[in-house]
Amino acid sequence: MSKWRNYIDENGNFQLANYMYRTINDLMKNSLDMGTLLSDDPQKLRAYKEQTKKLFKSKWYEMAESLEAMDIIEKCHCYVDQKEIYCDVCKGARYIVSEYLTADMIREISVVTNSQDQEVAKKLQAALVQVLNEVSSLQV
Repeated sequence: MSKWRNYIDENGNFQLANYMYRTINDLMKNSLDMGTLLSDDPQKLRAYKEQTKKLFKSKWYEMAESLEAMDIIEKCHCYVDQKEIYCDVCKGARYIVSEYLTADMIREISVVTNSQDQEVAKKLQAALVQVLNEVSSLQV
């Protein structure tokens, strides 16, 4: 298995969805390799491998669904394509980190909420409250 530090995109953001997807995929491959060692019957082995792949894939989508509900990840643009194609953006995970969790957004939020200059902090927080009120009124 590869280290989590290998899952950084060109903007320096951690690719959480791809990391989790690859970790689950690596576990699946290890499980399939173990199954190969245990079975001499080609039909049983094929059935075992198909069941294992289906189980791991459904577990990934279950995890991804929960992370999406918490706005941690969001669907990649390739998700609408039901084909098993490789996507350079999500690297096959079909999900990417939510824009709220990008490094730039986190830095921006920390500047707004933790500014050292009190006057700037008040202005930024007032603007933030105004934007949140506008967004919440649009959602109703």
